[in-house]
Amino acid sequence: ELNPDDGRAFHNRGLTWARKGDDDRAIADYDQAIRLDPTLANAYNNRGSAWAHKGDYDRAIADYDQAIQLDPKHANAYYNRGLSRAAKGNQERAIADYSEVIRL
Repeated sequence: ELNPDDGRAFHNRGLTWARKGDDDRAIADYDQAIRLDPTLANAYNNRGSAWAHKGDYDRAIADYDQAIQLDPKHANAYYNRGLSRAAKGNQERAIADYSEVIRL
């Protein structure tokens, strides 16, 4: 059973839901992880990936932005944001994100 006050536990369960293909349950767990610990950059990054998987690139980008704000060296968040920007047709900004991944 999950500790109701452990954001990391909700984050990890969210990862498992995502691996099973249940983005809605993953997002719900990432939401709870963030409520409990708003400093969990990985929870924002992974929630962004779930949003992107659902095709909601604007929400995904907002989550990647937050992950990067919390951890400016979060290479996965830059990479994922680049994927979402490319999916939206913003190739130049995607290239900038990929370039940052290379720099990191």
